[in-house]
Amino acid sequence: MGFAVLNIKKPKGNDARTTAHIERTVNLGNADQNRTRLNEKLIEYPEGVENRTQAIQHRIKSAGITRKIRDNQVRALQVILSGTHEDMKRIQSAGKLDEWCKDNIEWLQDTFGKENVVSAILHMDEKTPHIHATVVPIVKGERRKAEAEKNNGKKKYRKKPKDNVRLCADDVMTRDNLERFQDTYAEKMQKYGLERGIRGSEARHIDTTQFYKMVYTENQLLKEENKELVQEHQDIHNSVRSLYDMKDEAREKFLDMDNYVKKREKDVANVEAYLDELKKGYEPYKAQDDLNLLFSVFPHLSERLRIAQLCKVTGLKIDTIKRLFNGEAVTVTGKLYSPEHKQDFNVQDAKLQLFKESKDSDKLKLSINGQNIIDWFKQKYQALKQAIKPHIKPIQPEQKKGRGI
Repeated sequence: MGFAVLNIKKPKGNDARTTAHIERTVNLGNADQNRTRLNEKLIEYPEGVENRTQAIQHRIKSAGITRKIRDNQVRALQVILSGTHEDMKRIQSAGKLDEWCKDNIEWLQDTFGKENVVSAILHMDEKTPHIHATVVPIVKGERRKAEAEKNNGKKKYRKKPKDNVRLCADDVMTRDNLERFQDTYAEKMQKYGLERGIRGSEARHIDTTQFYKMVYTENQLLKEENKELVQEHQDIHNSVRSLYDMKDEAREKFLDMDNYVKKREKDVANVEAYLDELKKGYEPYKAQDDLNLLFSVFPHLSERLRIAQLCKVTGLKIDTIKRLFNGEAVTVTGKLYSPEHKQDFNVQDAKLQLFKESKDSDKLKLSINGQNIIDWFKQKYQALKQAIKPHIKPIQPEQKKGRGI
């Protein structure tokens, strides 16, 4: 449970300055100008009265005071009514702030008299909601000093009416009255979860200047925090915006690349179609197509073509190749070329003949003197290497000549 806050004081200095502060006719550093519009006047001024200062003068003139008022005499009391910050925010959040204001006005009028409470304004533009009330301290009866003199036995030559109307802040601000004000106000605020401060506590109310200095400091801190929060919010907004921009840019690049790839694929397909058309009219491609057709119809033709090409590369003439394919054994004298070793080898009455492979009857081999010609070329090449090896002198390392002594 929080505490009810009641602060009553006699103002010092120019009352017009206090009115300007309370009614917000000047800009204040401790008030949030964006929230000043939420402030509310809780007591209407009499007709023809425009501000708090005029309301004070109007009440004094209409009260029927006969005694002369001194220039330095207190004409009004400042009353601040509120509660601890967390509890006032709780009351506001619960939607009970209007009811709280109504109960405060009721307490003020019951305590000081309805006509004497000339102004009450709710401030919502500072950290904690609170009411600034103005009470004109009009009382009735004898002065405390006169009553004390009477009790001391001093003789009075002129009697004054006991119901005489006077302006006296001291009679209102007695110690007993101040304690009673705190008690009755706490009782009124109890329904809102607010209680009286500790009776007899050493804690003292701070004056208005200190109060506003504290509020101003807290308000400045809140402004700095709010500024940091706004900047943080802006940074987050910029980061999110940047991410969206990057996403949009990446999407555009992806779409551009996708369109480019599709265009290139279409170009490649067009080129391939164009090449296919060219192939149809080009003789070598036609011949290859014909060969592919022959190879598919006559599977053995591909193998015979391979052997025929081998015979031709070896150096055999067409007539000799025909005789070999007719199954004849052909005797040759001269040179045979090995495409593998890029070397000619001399032969004398060598017998050439075609045979089917023993492991695969579909395969053919060209033999020379009963040996596969591929193996025969390898043997001849190895024999050639051995024949020329002894004639190659190894290179002797050059000896260095020493210097004479």
